Amino acid sequence: MFYLRFLLVILWLILTSCVGFVYSLCRWGNLNIDRDFARFFSWGVLKFLGFSVEVEGIEHLEAHQPCIYVVNHQSGLDMATFGQIYPQRTIVIGKKEVKWIPFFGLFFMAAGNIAIDRNKTSKAVAGLKQAVEVVKMKKVSIWIFPEGTRNASGEGLLPFKRGPFHMACQAGVPIVPLVSSPLKKLFSWKERRLTPGVLKIKILPPIDTRGIDESKMEQLAQETREKMLKALHAIV
Repeated sequence: MFYLRFLLVILWLILTSCVGFVYSLCRWGNLNIDRDFARFFSWGVLKFLGFSVEVEGIEHLEAHQPCIYVVNHQSGLDMATFGQIYPQRTIVIGKKEVKWIPFFGLFFMAAGNIAIDRNKTSKAVAGLKQAVEVVKMKKVSIWIFPEGTRNASGEGLLPFKRGPFHMACQAGVPIVPLVSSPLKKLFSWKERRLTPGVLKIKILPPIDTRGIDESKMEQLAQETREKMLKALHAIV
């Protein structure tokens, strides 16, 4: 049953990617492409895996846009977990390499997402500045994982990168943190274990960034991380 469920997930990914590709070409530049795809993809994956999602704080999801959403990152299944509530007019920042992935690269660009070169500091900084300008000009939000990589342990949070906080302050928009309960309670690829159950998401109140300068960036990142850790421990 474990392999069958994940075979269905793979087939669903292929199907939704094909549909998403055609959809994105027809609606090139529409800032809700990511939301529509994420919710469509999430619906099928959650059904196949037997997961359901409970959300606390949904009133904070879109009430403070444009904003920077900072989210804990556990695995590739995060797209399905958070996809069910992915907000409108929200884009993501990805590695420049995604542009060259067949079909997906076109979809990524059609949705208005931003690709940056993480291997070169100057280009990465330029990419973040571009993101700030997009937030200001188009009034869009950005969805980002401040840990910078997956926390496969499912325990706590990895140290935060500073990029999301610089963007929020420079754009003059709030930070809206979200946390998902540990996936490891329901799923382990190493153990070939899959247990249908409930995943909990908590959306925290916004964190105001107005008046915060470079000297307080570390404090802002730490404050955000502490609030997310507290919320994470509360829903475990």
